[in-house]
Amino acid sequence: MAVLYYRASMGAIAHWWGNRTTWQRVVILLVVVWVIAAVIFVLTRGPGPEEGIYSIPVSGGDPTFITQGNNPVWSPDGGTILLTSEDDDGVSGIYLFEIGGSEATFLTNGTNPAWSPDGTSIVFAGEDAEGNVSIYTIPASGGEGVFLTDGDSPAWSPNGSTIALGTSDEVGTPGIYLFDLSSNEVTYVTDGDEPAWSPDGTMLAFVGENAEGGSDIYTIDLESSEVTFITGGDDPVWSPDGTTIALTGPGEVGSSIYTVQPGSDAVVVIPGEEPTWSPDGSELAFVQSG
Repeated sequence: MAVLYYRASMGAIAHWWGNRTTWQRVVILLVVVWVIAAVIFVLTRGPGPEEGIYSIPVSGGDPTFITQGNNPVWSPDGGTILLTSEDDDGVSGIYLFEIGGSEATFLTNGTNPAWSPDGTSIVFAGEDAEGNVSIYTIPASGGEGVFLTDGDSPAWSPNGSTIALGTSDEVGTPGIYLFDLSSNEVTYVTDGDEPAWSPDGTMLAFVGENAEGGSDIYTIDLESSEVTFITGGDDPVWSPDGTTIALTGPGEVGSSIYTVQPGSDAVVVIPGEEPTWSPDGSELAFVQSG
């Protein structure tokens, strides 16, 4: 019975195939070959990169896995990575990871951390019981967070006197402000978000929305208030020598890390996001999805 069924099935297939035109047969064969190739690729390819934080030499080379996490920020002395990671309940925490170590040390709940210039303190964004996002500081050695002001995406000025931050006004327009640590005064700078200080403290790189609703990166001179378009993207961060900005931009699949010198075209470095420079400018740490 099985043999008869097999012969009938093969006869039906042969009859169906015989009624196809030459062009239809070519298309069918190409589809079959493509499906077989796709299956072989999926079965034989190696595993993708482990999701987490990596570093790569700016001069080129292979990335090196550092640890799990997001939002990496290299410490001023180069020995520690500040990062964020969510617990099982989805709560974001801030951790310290010593380069070459094995375990990250929990510091506090929060996100978007940044170092003080001397590496002794950390500024970060945290939520209160009502869900309001505010800026806090905490000693790098641990302790209680100290409230500064409302806002997000804080960045400590190179001279240590000011915190740049992003927050929205009464109608929801995102803006960049400066918080003076000695006077507690808050000063509006420009519309935008994600401020990043230039090493000499005279400029900020920041993210602004373009006409199509996407993100562009600009710089603003804090003395003249002159705003300059740099390139599309977000997550801007200046190189230690002030000549180059690393950023996240669109990649072939997902996001990629780029570097750009103002006035020049952006150059892709590697797939990933959230770049941060090593203190000597020789490496970039970044987040790569698996």
